[in-house]
Amino acid sequence: MPKTKNAYLRYLILHSKIKSNKFRTGYPTKQDLFNALKDHGFDVSLSTIEKDLCFLKNERGAPLEYSRWQECYHYTEDWEFDVPLSPEDIRIIMMLIHKLEFFGDAPEFKMVKDSIEWLSNHFNLSLQHPDDKIDKYILFEYTKGFAGKHLLSPLYDAIYEKKEVSFTHCRFESENPTIRTIRPYILKEHRNRWYIIGKENEEPRIFGLDRICDLKISEKHFIQEPDFYDEVFKILYDSVGVMAFGFLSQDVILRFSSSEAKYIKSLMLHRSQKIISEDKDGITISLHVKVTREFIMECILRFGDTVKVIEPKDLAAHIKKIHSDAAGNYDE
Repeated sequence: MPKTKNAYLRYLILHSKIKSNKFRTGYPTKQDLFNALKDHGFDVSLSTIEKDLCFLKNERGAPLEYSRWQECYHYTEDWEFDVPLSPEDIRIIMMLIHKLEFFGDAPEFKMVKDSIEWLSNHFNLSLQHPDDKIDKYILFEYTKGFAGKHLLSPLYDAIYEKKEVSFTHCRFESENPTIRTIRPYILKEHRNRWYIIGKENEEPRIFGLDRICDLKISEKHFIQEPDFYDEVFKILYDSVGVMAFGFLSQDVILRFSSSEAKYIKSLMLHRSQKIISEDKDGITISLHVKVTREFIMECILRFGDTVKVIEPKDLAAHIKKIHSDAAGNYDE
């Protein structure tokens, strides 16, 4: 949201608190206003609040007075503060509300969501524009019901408070669940699946939230290591997806047929993608990536017979075997 809209939201919060003065003696003080803004995610100074109050009084004509006796602000008469919103502003607000619904009440999203909903409710946007539903114009791929959604909030708290967590983990390829205890560092999303990245016995580990149950937050605190954050981001920088620990980065060369050339150029497979050559028959690109299962599935196999691995040779042989085994499944 533009900077001016952030200021307007501050003005609305201040106005709401001051307006409620008629119901509470000695309220709000400058500290009350500071706390209200902080609750809505605004980290501002007291001097900024004073400037905002001057704007309300001098620029917008608010009947604002300060009571030295009660040390609080109040209006001398009923007054409303309105924000001029264009149809485009309204559409953006409605879109943000819709997208934030995907993340439920996780605190890292809830503060923003609450502030935007507060703005929406203040102007009765849903009532004023009942037919302006974002779903009519955009089909979002994500759904509200992704597995492990209920774990986002407690895991976020554990990361923020630097507390160890334990849980039962069930691997897709195994029927035997295991009890794990980790020091959580990062929540990561990929293709509508959420993962927790942390350390277990001083080794980096990553677990899908959809395979976690019986989560318990320990009272045992740990000291987060800045170097581990650097390690995680370095690993994920060269990866497609998240399951990249233990893999070395490699130079990969892929040749795509002409039918895929425009798609490959318009939507890069990876940030390291570079075009080596292009002609009427297709396009050849290079990538510097970790050759994980996710990379093979998402950047090679999904393109079927329109892609060929040029380098490295062992990867080309592996892909050839996959296609051969797949063809064998159809032999009588």
